[in-house]
Amino acid sequence: MGMPAEASDPRAEIEHAENVIQLVMAAVVPGVLAAMLFSYVLFSELTLLLLALSIVVALFMIIPAQRMHSLHFKTWVRNSLPPKLMTSIVGMIYIAAISVFAVSLLSFTVDFNPEHPATFAVEGGLLMSLIGIMTYQSQNKERFLSGEKRFFSNDPKQLEERLVAHLMTIGHSHKRSGDGSAYHLDLPESGLRVHIHPLTKSSTEVLLENINEKNLEIAMKLKGCLEPPF
Repeated sequence: MGMPAEASDPRAEIEHAENVIQLVMAAVVPGVLAAMLFSYVLFSELTLLLLALSIVVALFMIIPAQRMHSLHFKTWVRNSLPPKLMTSIVGMIYIAAISVFAVSLLSFTVDFNPEHPATFAVEGGLLMSLIGIMTYQSQNKERFLSGEKRFFSNDPKQLEERLVAHLMTIGHSHKRSGDGSAYHLDLPESGLRVHIHPLTKSSTEVLLENINEKNLEIAMKLKGCLEPPF
C-alpha cells in the first residue's frame, strides 16, 4: 500500500519522527519510571511489569530514530532536534523530581525513611540538572534553530574539499580547520559556519550554522554544490 502524498515529504516525516521521540522522552518514559517508583512503595507486584514496559518503550524508540536517520540523506532540514531533546529532558527531570518527592512522602506509610541523605542527594542532583539544562537551552536554542543539516554517503574530507573548491570558484573568503576526521569552515563575510562530522565509516553529517536572510543565498549555493551525485 502506498503512502499518502502528504506523508511522502522527507521534511514532514523527519519532523513527525522528532515529535514522536520528544513525546516519548518527555511524557511516556518519565511516566513509566514514576509508576515504577510508586509501585515499589504501594504495589510491589507491578514493579517487574513496569520494568518490562520501560524496556519495550526503549526498543520502540529505535523505529522513529532509524527512520529519521535514513530520511536525513534525502533533504536538508532545520537542526531542531537538539532543542526538542532538551525540552524532553527538562520534562523527564521535572517529573522524576516530583515523583521522588511524592514517593518519599508516601514511604511514611511503609516504614521507609524519607529523610535518608540519598533522597536529598537525588532531589538536589535533579534540580541542579534541571537548572543546567534550562540554562544551556536558553543560551543555544537560537544557534541550533539557525542551522540546517543533511547526511551524505561520502567521506568527510571529500565533502570538505568540494565545499572549499566551490568557495574558491565564487571568490568567497573562508577559514579552514579540522583534525583529519572532522572539518570546519568559517565564512567571515557571511557569518556562516560549516561543520562536517563523520557519523559512521560510510556516512557524514554536514551542518550549516547561523543561516539568516543576509547569507541565505550563499547557504543555498553551498547546499547546491553538495547535491548528489557529484
